[in-house]
Amino acid sequence: MKKGVALFLAVFGSFTICYGQTGQEALQKYQAAAAAFATVSYSVQRVDTFPDGSVWNHQGRGIMQRDAKSQLLKARFLGTRLDVHRSFLYDGKAGFDLDDSTKTYQVEQDPYLPGVLGGPGGQMLVEELFTIDPSYQEVTYSRSAQGPVITLHYPDRPKIDVRNRYTYLVLDEKTGLPKVVKTKEQKTGGTRVVMKTLSNLRVNNPADASTLNSTTFLSAYTAAASATPIARPTLLNKQAPAFRLTSFDKKPVALSSYLGKVVLLDMWTTSCSPCIASMPAIQRLQEKYRQQGLAVVGVLMDPGNAARAQGILKRQGAAYLNVSGDEATEKAYQVNEYPRYLLVDKQGKVVLDITGGGQDELIESAVKKAL
Repeated sequence: MKKGVALFLAVFGSFTICYGQTGQEALQKYQAAAAAFATVSYSVQRVDTFPDGSVWNHQGRGIMQRDAKSQLLKARFLGTRLDVHRSFLYDGKAGFDLDDSTKTYQVEQDPYLPGVLGGPGGQMLVEELFTIDPSYQEVTYSRSAQGPVITLHYPDRPKIDVRNRYTYLVLDEKTGLPKVVKTKEQKTGGTRVVMKTLSNLRVNNPADASTLNSTTFLSAYTAAASATPIARPTLLNKQAPAFRLTSFDKKPVALSSYLGKVVLLDMWTTSCSPCIASMPAIQRLQEKYRQQGLAVVGVLMDPGNAARAQGILKRQGAAYLNVSGDEATEKAYQVNEYPRYLLVDKQGKVVLDITGGGQDELIESAVKKAL
């Protein structure tokens, strides 16, 4: 163990002394030096600040081990969020969602990375220790009171309402490893910041490798019974519930006034990236079929963010009518996923009820049939 640490510090010692002055040189040296260790463990405090000013603050632990064959982050890993006693273990092939309080687990045979990173255990992972998102446009290097800083500048992604995105790696002078990983991005109506502060960081510790590669939990924990799948609510082939809502320009809008037309209801929220990404396609449908009798009505289901919503619509070129939803509409339409698209025919019956973005071809086919 001591020999491994000595070698590691020797590598990072030279790294610190001759640290490149350009951003690309700094990043290359960081990545080369980080590749010198196989296993890393740490404690982490994660603080998320959301565009509305709310703050999410939690602590956890992580162990990561390099694995070139792994489909996720090229690593095996264990992330634990302490306040909810939840962990996620990935052995390079399958994932195990662990409830450390009830000593139960569920197996995920083919885990989806965004889903893993959004779960309690995955939230405690610091993927930048092993993987840097290569889509950056520019990388710069600077020094701060906290230590050397590598800043990765990423391109705007207006389709999902992300602009001015940066990732900052604040490095420890002695080890060259990150002390802080901070991602900042601008959204309409505010800024989103995710800051992960690391401590108790150690590398190539046999105990960490043993913990990560142990399957003793399979006997210590009990496999949780699979929950019975809950059928997604649908209004297909039913009359669309009536509503009377208010447009963004303060005019009343009643669904009943559209009898004789085909209406596409787009139910969305300002935090739903697929909703935002699909808006240009929905606008094209409105333009293409307006003269034939199609009316698109967007229903904003987080009406408290109306100002932000209008900025999103403008940037996406979405000029179709939008109204502010309410609790009664949410209940009547049984909305619990976004985006939700419902196509209402000329008689007021729902002939399409789907959830999820990127389905404009399916929607267009249904529109043509209804018209």
